[in-house]
Amino acid sequence: MELREYIRIFWKDRLLFAVLVILFVFFGALWQGLQPVRYQAALLLNVGRQSVQETQDYTFDSFYRLQADERFGDTVVRWLQSPRVVTDIFQDAGESAPGNSTDFFQARRLSSQVIEVTFVSGDEETLRSLSHAAVKVLNRYAADLNRENSEANWFVVIGSEPILSDARVPFLPVLLISFFIGFFVAFWTILLKHYLIAKE
Repeated sequence: MELREYIRIFWKDRLLFAVLVILFVFFGALWQGLQPVRYQAALLLNVGRQSVQETQDYTFDSFYRLQADERFGDTVVRWLQSPRVVTDIFQDAGESAPGNSTDFFQARRLSSQVIEVTFVSGDEETLRSLSHAAVKVLNRYAADLNRENSEANWFVVIGSEPILSDARVPFLPVLLISFFIGFFVAFWTILLKHYLIAKE
């Protein structure tokens, strides 16, 4: 079949093609508008020390301290994946814990001492209270590790104010995806219709 034949087929059913594409775009826009309001919090945590250890020895440009901070940062990330720690954070914030608590906090270490934690909720105040509670609970767990040794320069978790953003899928990507899906469906619908008619 030549290109002119394909053009003739699609031109003949151009109204059906346009209607299908518009329908998909319309339902995509409708879905985007009906999304429940959800916010995402981005909380930045820094691993610090309670005090500075004074020593006359060469410290290799604090290499071993940075290495220890990195290991403790990994521990903090693992804590935020633990149902026990997540439940404690929610209790401290006065909120009820979610069903799947292991996936609520998405934590990743950005550097030796910096951890980024993201989590989603439908209420801005809940996100703020959970952020403050997370810092408090993590420091409580850190202090429990130092209960026997009582080291003066032990780890401390320092948290900043969370950055809140809209967690819903943006309008433009939904519009583009809906358009391309509609284009794909309309393309094959017209070809299938032409095939069935030609077969008869």
